[in-house]
Amino acid sequence: MDNIKGQTQTIVQPTATIPQPVTNIQVNALREDAPIPAWFTNVYPHYDIRNSALDESVFAASLSEVALGIGQEVYSNPTMFFEKTYVTAGLRDIANRVIRALNGEESENRVVSLQTGFGGGKTHTLISLFHIANAGRSLLNSAYTANLLQEGVVPNFDNAKVAVFTNNTTDVVQGRTTNEGITIYTLWGELAYQLGGVEGYNKVRANDESRTAPTSSIFKPILEQHTPSLILVDELADYCNKANGTIVGKGTLYTQTVSFLQTLTESVAAVPKCVLIATLPASATEVASSEIGQQILSSLENRIVRVGTGIKPVDDEEIFEVVRRRLFENVGNPEVIEQVLTRYKNTYHNRRSDLPVEADRTDYINKMRKAYPFHPELIDMFRLKWGNDSRFQRTRGVLRLLASIIKDLWNRRGSLSGSQALIHTSDVNLTNLPTLTSTITSLMGSQWETVMHADIIGTSSNAYKIDNEDPQSNTFKYNLAQGIATTLLMGSIGGSQSKGLSIEQLKLCMLRPSAFQHSEINNALNKLERVAYYLYATNVGTKSYWFQAKPNINILINSAKSEVSANDVKAEILKRLNSQINGNSQLRVLINPSSDVPEQKTLTLVILSPDYATQATSISKKVENHVEQIATKKGTSQRIFRNTIFYLTCSESQLGLLQSKLTEYLACERVQHEYSGQLDTDQKRDIADKKNEANAQANAQLISVYNIAMRYSVTDGLEAVELRDFARDMQTQITEKLLDAIIEEEWLIRSIGIGTLKTNRLYPTIDSPINVTALYEAFLQYDDKPMITSRDAVVNTIQKYCYNGEFNVAFGEEGNYSRIYHREDVFGLNIEDRQYWLVDKSVMPKHEELSNTEADTSTGSEIPATDTAEGQSGETPVPIVRKFKSIKVSGKVPVEQWTQLFSSFVVPLSQNNLEIEVSFKAKSTSSKPLDESAQIYKVVKESAQQLGLKLEEE
Repeated sequence: MDNIKGQTQTIVQPTATIPQPVTNIQVNALREDAPIPAWFTNVYPHYDIRNSALDESVFAASLSEVALGIGQEVYSNPTMFFEKTYVTAGLRDIANRVIRALNGEESENRVVSLQTGFGGGKTHTLISLFHIANAGRSLLNSAYTANLLQEGVVPNFDNAKVAVFTNNTTDVVQGRTTNEGITIYTLWGELAYQLGGVEGYNKVRANDESRTAPTSSIFKPILEQHTPSLILVDELADYCNKANGTIVGKGTLYTQTVSFLQTLTESVAAVPKCVLIATLPASATEVASSEIGQQILSSLENRIVRVGTGIKPVDDEEIFEVVRRRLFENVGNPEVIEQVLTRYKNTYHNRRSDLPVEADRTDYINKMRKAYPFHPELIDMFRLKWGNDSRFQRTRGVLRLLASIIKDLWNRRGSLSGSQALIHTSDVNLTNLPTLTSTITSLMGSQWETVMHADIIGTSSNAYKIDNEDPQSNTFKYNLAQGIATTLLMGSIGGSQSKGLSIEQLKLCMLRPSAFQHSEINNALNKLERVAYYLYATNVGTKSYWFQAKPNINILINSAKSEVSANDVKAEILKRLNSQINGNSQLRVLINPSSDVPEQKTLTLVILSPDYATQATSISKKVENHVEQIATKKGTSQRIFRNTIFYLTCSESQLGLLQSKLTEYLACERVQHEYSGQLDTDQKRDIADKKNEANAQANAQLISVYNIAMRYSVTDGLEAVELRDFARDMQTQITEKLLDAIIEEEWLIRSIGIGTLKTNRLYPTIDSPINVTALYEAFLQYDDKPMITSRDAVVNTIQKYCYNGEFNVAFGEEGNYSRIYHREDVFGLNIEDRQYWLVDKSVMPKHEELSNTEADTSTGSEIPATDTAEGQSGETPVPIVRKFKSIKVSGKVPVEQWTQLFSSFVVPLSQNNLEIEVSFKAKSTSSKPLDESAQIYKVVKESAQQLGLKLEEE
């Protein structure tokens, strides 16, 4: 470093014109619905970025190269350096402290330590101080450095002596040879030579050659003779790590260096106009590959940090301005920036429930203002997440990666779609950014190359396939899946304890005004989660997503899917139908029966196999032929009871969704069975979660897929209706929603109206009584009539119209009836007993034909036998009426006749102080077990308590 001695660099006023903000943007046109100006129309990247001449090594600042005058021009040329340097509060503080100390003014501690993580701005600060010390009074002549100086601080020196020592200054074994032929081996040899030349070095030559630290009495005079002086020591911990391998006496060069630091700090503190600035790593992990890293760091901290003053060069959010100054020639039109921020603020406020709470605060908008044209989450992704890895340099690394991103976006600016007001994480195209991908593999391992290519990068990636499913969608227009995957990947890098991003954080990274909806992020993320090979998510608390280099079970599932056949899926559909549908007393269900269906005398639903999927508006010939065969034939003979069967089949357009979910479900089952001993705990949990999710979705889709009800009649052919109202379970869908739909279509009736009886010539007249059994069977046999829900439809109709006198009911042979019911209930009515008849209401019981004075019309019973009163032989007999104090009816009633009790007993006797005693006894069955956990038991128990009834359990 011979050229360091006496070096003076004057900072001159720049001659180049600083680019001005863009002025051709119509700011006033920025209405809420107007397009927002893209960032690349408001700010310009630096020339090297714009013209694809960016040499990324420019971000690798080297203090030793600057001191030698061989470094990158952006660092070694003071004018260019300060042009692109944002003066942080920390830099201004330390610069003024150094100037006052070099002036000889009373100042604070002149031993200063800079201790931050890699990329924390240490080296940049040291280069700034190097140029400041060399510039001296000429600082006042530069537009770029005048704002460094605090009020009243003026350099009174032309240039100061500057000594620089880094981990690369001298080799710990071979040393460094100067132009004068002197070989220097140690830190103290270098400082003495750079401050005092050959004469200064000769004073410590013996100590340097023997690699033994000099005492204060030897080194202090060198400082006193060469002031003002600034000593800059960078990356000393790494140097000590190397020096630990060089034996000196009973110790090492490392122990001698630590000992010298004690001498150096004491000497600097004692000599006016002398300043020592030393950098240290934030943690032992930053000491390169050292097993004694913590010991080295502790030793240096004891000698420097505890003696000197610590200063943080770059505060948390100052990195935004550092980035902006280094990467762009101008900061943009302020009015445009405010318009952009207003639009984002409104978007975030409207979607505040979907974003982190801080997004709707003024502080966050201020942060966006500082970060423009970047969205702050992009910078923070590198600064906070990646920066947790000690190998990633938080300032230098961020600049390097952001520069490559800007370069790519600038080159593609003509083809970028949608809102480009800010640069988001989702704008990062990993395919074009080898700098970024190589940094990821460097930090995380080479296996992450596989992660990126499987799920994010290239036309074979899962994210790309999702984006290209529908070229008309916003997912395609904005490459949403690739943007999501890239953002989650970036959120997975580094040593952060909080893995990945929550859905709210993801949306904050991606949402932008006048673009896609937040729900579209949800949809694309759900698709990605189902197919990505390396994406993981938490299932506890707030759900977060992240990538790992370990494959998730999607790979195994996708492999297993290829082994699931169409027949497997069909069998699973039929299995679910059989297990979920139990039928009820009014409806019999046959699932995928053969064409030879036996005669059905009760309402029957035939559910067809998925092989007979069709469309409600155009029933396929295959389905029509199959239904006609069942509806009209029983084997080789004609079907008699044709009006008892209706049909349910699945929608052809929706069947694929069900098949897809069942394929996934069956694949999960296969993986669980075949890989049970090879899956770790997380994978077992993931496969169980995916299986449960696929199972639930398949059950829901099963209901909506089987949505075409059909009925066949000889006169009208095959009719179909599409169900649009769905229940939560298949059983309720069949027994409620389906029946309601066909009742609304008038295919099915719960009771038979007078009009229906008359239309079908089943209404009695004086000359034509109607046999009840024939009436019942007419509704079972002839498909020109509506179907009936059950026998009760006929029974209740007859009871209702007999009771209100619409017609009478007779029992016996036609025309020779032994019993006629008039305006009363027909107790024990059996519609399959051919002795019951509907007769005209004028056909009355015999006692009804008597005058009101001759007969008791209070009962419908047959006229009892009568006796004549004694002594009145030959006179008209007077009936003897039996009177009762009370009547009581008891016994067992079949469940199917239970509904008759109300009309036969409760209504007629309601005015006779009716008392009702009830006794229900139900037994546990295999299909309906009774225990304390059974829902039916809970309902019965609660009802008994509310009615004050006694509940006995056996």
